Amino acid sequence: MNSSKRGYNLRKDYTKNLKTLLIRSIGQLGSFQFEDNSWYYSKKHNNSLPKGSYTIPFHQVPHYYKDWVKYYALLSRGSVSHTQKNCYKIADFLQFISQMNPDIPLQEINRAHINGFEHYLRLSNKSENTKQVTYAALQDFFMKLSDFSEMTNTVPTKDINPFKQYQNKQLKPTLPKEVLHSWDQAMKDETLQIPLEFRTMYWLLRSYPNRISEVLSMKRDCLKSFYSEYTIQIPTFKQSGGYQSEEQKIIPVAYAGHGRYVVDLIRKLQRQTEELINTYGIPKNIKSDYLFIVRHWSFVEENGGRPKMQIGRNLKNSLINWKGPKVNALFKQLSVILDFRSKQDKLVVPTTHQFRHHAVTDRMYTIGYTTEQVRRLTGHKNESMTKYYTHQLVEQHKTIHQNISGLRKPKESPVEFRGKILNLDERTTKQLAKDQRRYLTWEANGKKGVGICSDIAGCNPKGTSIHFECYACDWFVPKLEYYEDYKAEHAYWKDVVERTAEDSRRAAHFENAIRNVSYVERILSICENGMEYFKEENVQKKLNHYHLPPDWE
Repeated sequence: MNSSKRGYNLRKDYTKNLKTLLIRSIGQLGSFQFEDNSWYYSKKHNNSLPKGSYTIPFHQVPHYYKDWVKYYALLSRGSVSHTQKNCYKIADFLQFISQMNPDIPLQEINRAHINGFEHYLRLSNKSENTKQVTYAALQDFFMKLSDFSEMTNTVPTKDINPFKQYQNKQLKPTLPKEVLHSWDQAMKDETLQIPLEFRTMYWLLRSYPNRISEVLSMKRDCLKSFYSEYTIQIPTFKQSGGYQSEEQKIIPVAYAGHGRYVVDLIRKLQRQTEELINTYGIPKNIKSDYLFIVRHWSFVEENGGRPKMQIGRNLKNSLINWKGPKVNALFKQLSVILDFRSKQDKLVVPTTHQFRHHAVTDRMYTIGYTTEQVRRLTGHKNESMTKYYTHQLVEQHKTIHQNISGLRKPKESPVEFRGKILNLDERTTKQLAKDQRRYLTWEANGKKGVGICSDIAGCNPKGTSIHFECYACDWFVPKLEYYEDYKAEHAYWKDVVERTAEDSRRAAHFENAIRNVSYVERILSICENGMEYFKEENVQKKLNHYHLPPDWE
């Protein structure tokens, strides 16, 4: 057997194996079959978007080419929506080919056919962006299929897309300040009959830069107590930001002021969702672990121009996962009822995306956002962090951790030195003096007991290695003997801050290091105040001894 024939057979075997492997991979996507004309990627459906956003239909593809488009879909590794759009564009091309050259095999399509379709696109009324995306889909289609033995190694499309990508440089419209202020007032006005789920959704859009699909995909356990503050976990699905799968945005929230208001709304909604599920049960077609599980309702106007919630009559006993289009429809209904107008007396109907935009520009978060925080929370990964923003972010986080946790000031906090404890009540001091070893906490640098737990009523710190849980607790009493160990920990975490600051992939490490630096700095301040006190006390003892009257006897 000559080498060319052997190479053909090897390529044919590879194609057969590739097709088999692709068909077997269907189980990772959903429960459909290769022969089906519509594929629902149920195992990729992890947000509140409708089922159609995760369904790829092949009805529009000419029968002669349908299998090839299906293989292309299985080879695509981008988002489902991106694959879906590409399949639509490819179907347009294949319909054009079928009309111009009926029954031509896919492998016989050459540059002349592609140029004919390019000419067709140029004469069409499609936007420049649509033309560019359509041609890009063809480039991807033929490139991926070139791996199969039936196809030629030559890709018939041009290497460079003949259609320039059109970018709309026009800024997205913002809401007039007076309208935005009116919305904020209404959403905090408890006398208005605005359902809890709508208020919560509004403030999650308004306070933090989230997309509506992200907010509506939040899980019921999205709220976590973290040391002396809270975090809100919100999924992100932004594909163009570098994400290939769902990621979690962890947003730290100060439990004070506006942050407290948002946290309390989420807590109330968690309870309401649980009650609705217990009352009406969970329909099969909704995601049962979502926070925004609601009844069917709309806004209607009461006498006096006030909104009222009206439950759907036919569906009043069933629940749904909220979707973005439904929320925008509710905003439209409420806009007409509240009649919020611009200075030009024009009724303004907001969209969910506009509120997200204002969450970025207005920085409503209790402590304010830095540019880097905005970059992180919006999911954009293509901007490097400067040392200026690193320093700004560190200082802001230190302010959070020092001020929101209710910890005593360093000068008022207890500290231990050689069995003596400063700034602690007499009863607790006596109890600890009996056997301090019982109340020692954690290991650091190989040493047992980096401090004392003064909660003699029952806190048992043994059994966990997270000694920063103690550093963040007001019961913790640092020991002056371990001052150098605290300094070593502080130096280590400051080094982590420096090493991770410019690496967006290590955002969690960076913010964790900032938190640890904040708490250790407080411990160091407590120790330094203790040193001053015990130094003065020691000097005073020597002075007192010096001034004692002489013992004449």
